[in-house]
Amino acid sequence: MSGKTGRALLWVGGISVVIVIAVAVVVANLDLNRAKGYIAQGVSKATGRELKINGDITLDWGWTTILSARGIQFANADWSKHPQMLEVGGLELEIDLWQLLTRFRPVVPLVTLIEPNVVLEKNSEGKANWEFRASTAVTEPVKPDRRTEFPVVERLVVKDGALLYHDQRSGTRADLKLVEAQAAGFLNAPITLKAQGSYQKLPLSLSLQGGSYENLRSAQVPYPVRIELAVGKQRAKIEGEFTEPLELKGENVLLDIEGDDMANLYPIIRLVFPQTPPYRLRGYLKHEGKVWSFSDFSGRVGDSDLTGEIRVDTAPERPMLKADLASKLLDFDDLAGFIGGKPDTGLDESASKKQPKKDAEKDSDRIFPDQRYDLERLNAMDADVKLRAKKILAPDLPIDNLNATLKLSGGVLRFAPAAFGVASGRLEIFSTFDGSKRPSGVKIDARIRQLDLRRFLPKESFAQKTLAPVSGRINLSGTGESFRELMATVSGNTFFAMSGGEISAMLIELAGLDVAESLGRVVRGDEPIEVRCALLDLKGQNGRMAVETFVFDTADTVVYGEGNVNLRDERLNLVILPVPKDFSPLSLRSYIRVSGPLADPSVFPDPIKTGTDSLIKKAFNVLTLLFLSPFQPRDLGRGSDVDCDKLMAGVQAKDPQGIVAKELSKTARQHAGAKKPPSQN
Repeated sequence: MSGKTGRALLWVGGISVVIVIAVAVVVANLDLNRAKGYIAQGVSKATGRELKINGDITLDWGWTTILSARGIQFANADWSKHPQMLEVGGLELEIDLWQLLTRFRPVVPLVTLIEPNVVLEKNSEGKANWEFRASTAVTEPVKPDRRTEFPVVERLVVKDGALLYHDQRSGTRADLKLVEAQAAGFLNAPITLKAQGSYQKLPLSLSLQGGSYENLRSAQVPYPVRIELAVGKQRAKIEGEFTEPLELKGENVLLDIEGDDMANLYPIIRLVFPQTPPYRLRGYLKHEGKVWSFSDFSGRVGDSDLTGEIRVDTAPERPMLKADLASKLLDFDDLAGFIGGKPDTGLDESASKKQPKKDAEKDSDRIFPDQRYDLERLNAMDADVKLRAKKILAPDLPIDNLNATLKLSGGVLRFAPAAFGVASGRLEIFSTFDGSKRPSGVKIDARIRQLDLRRFLPKESFAQKTLAPVSGRINLSGTGESFRELMATVSGNTFFAMSGGEISAMLIELAGLDVAESLGRVVRGDEPIEVRCALLDLKGQNGRMAVETFVFDTADTVVYGEGNVNLRDERLNLVILPVPKDFSPLSLRSYIRVSGPLADPSVFPDPIKTGTDSLIKKAFNVLTLLFLSPFQPRDLGRGSDVDCDKLMAGVQAKDPQGIVAKELSKTARQHAGAKKPPSQN
C-alpha cells in the first residue's frame, strides 16, 4: 500500500472519529424541550386541533433508551363541552437500541401511560370528535399494514385511565375507568392482559390471553385468543383464532355468553331484547364488513331451550337485527317480557317481599302487567325475528306450539303474525305497537280458530262433555306506556262464536237452577245435548266493553246475557238468564250474576237484579229466590229456537277476512254429518 493511500485512509479514519464524537456530543446535549413547539405546531396543522406538551420531554440514552413526556393535552372539537379530547399525565417509552441497530427489530420493553383521559363524542348531528379537519389519510387510525410489521411490546401498563363515550343523538353514554391495566408477553410467551374498571356504573373486569408476539407477527399461523369479559351480571367468553388479528378478520371463535336478563345487554351492545330469565348461549361469532353473526348457537333461556342464528348489520343508522330462533320446549312464562311482563327468574324474590304491603294488596286482583315500555330502546334498532317452538310448557293454559314473526322498524313493532296452537285450534295475533310517538299506540287483531273448550276446563268438570269448538276475533286499539294502560284505553269489537257441537245436559240444567231436571240427570246419567249456536259480542270504548249480544242456544235451553267488562278496573259485571224450552215442575229460575275481578270472579243468583257485591245482598237474594220460585211463570212461556243463520250473518260484518265464518260453517257441517244416520244399502 503506497504512502498516499495510507495517509488518505488515516484522514478518512480521523474524520470518521471526529463525526462520531460530534454526533455523540450533540445527542448527549440535545434538549428535546426546544422541539415541543415544532411537534405541537405540526400536529395542530395536520388535525386542526391544538396540541400542548406542558411538561418536559426527556430522553435517557442507553442500550435501553427511555423517552418520556409529561402534561400532554389534545384539544376537543369546538362544539364539545369538554375542552380536551385527550389528556395524558405521563408517557414513558422504552426502546431496545441493540435490537434496533443490530437486527433492525423494533422492540419496546415497556410502555407506561399515566392518567390517560380520553373523551369520544358524537353531537346531535352525528359528527364525531375524532373526525379532524385534515385529509382522510391523516385521520385514519395508524396501524401496521401486515402482521410482520407489528412492533414487539413486551409490557404495557396503564395507570388511572378513564374513557368517556357520549353519543348525543342516541343518548348513549359510557364511562370506563381503569385503575390499572397490564399486558405482558415476549417472543414465545403468551400475551396476557387484565383490567378492572366500570362501565355504565357497573363493575367491569377484562381478561385477555393471546398467542405470543412471534405468533402475532407470523402471517402463516392463525392467532389464538381467549377473552373473558364481565359487565355487571353479564358475562362473555370468546375463544378461538384469527387469521388476520389486526383487522379482526378470518375469525373462527366461539362465544359463550350468560347473564341474569337479556334486556340488560342493551346498554352494552345497543341491541334490544325483551326481559328474560337467566340465560346462557354458546355459538360461533363471525363478521363480514359491518355484519356480525352469532350462528349455530344453542343454550337455555330460563327453562326453555333455544337454538338458531342472529345477524346484526351495524352499517345503517339504526342497526338491523335478523334472527331465526327455534325451541323444542318453550316455557310460556319465559315469554312474559314480550308483553311487558316480568318473567319468572327463578331467583330469590326477597327483594319483592320488601315492597310495601299496601302496594301488594293493590295489585293482588290485577292480571294485566304494569311494566312500562322502554320507547328509547324500540327506536334504537330495527329487527326481523322468527321464533318457532315445537312444544309449549304452560300448565295452566292449553298452548301447544308457536310460530311467530316479529318486525321492528322505526320504533313500530309488528307481529306478522304470532300464531299459537291453542286447545287443538289456532290463535293468530296480528298486532302493531307504535313506539315512535307518545303515548304509544297499539292495535290488536287476533283471530281465534276452532278452540276446544274442554282443554280450558278441569277434567272432572261436566263441561268435559262439550264438543263445540269456539272461533272468534279480537279487534282492539288503544294507547298507553304499559299493557295495563293500554287495556284501560282500548276501543273496538270482540266476539266469540260457536256453531254446532254438543254440551253436557247436566251443565245446562245446573245453569238454569232446574232441580227436578238435574236430579233426573243424576238418576239417568248425563248425556250431551245439541248446541245450535252461541255468540258473545262485545263493543268497547275507553276500556269499557259492553255486551251487545250474549246468546247460547241448545236443544234444551236458551241462555241470554247482558252487562259489561271493565278493562280499566279489570272487573266483570254480567247478568245471565237461562230460559228453558221445556216445562219443569221444580226449578229455581233466576238471573245469575257473574261479577268481581277478572282474576277471580264470583257467580251467584240475583233474582231481581239487586246485585251481589255484599254478604247482605247475597243473603237477601237467596231468600228472594226461595220465596219467588213457586210463583215464577217462566216455564209457561218457554224459550224458542234462536235464528242461528241470522245470528251468524251478523258476525261476518265484523270479520272482513271471513276466516271465522268459514270455521263456523265447517263445524256446523261436521256436526250435521256426525248426526246423520248411516245410509242403508
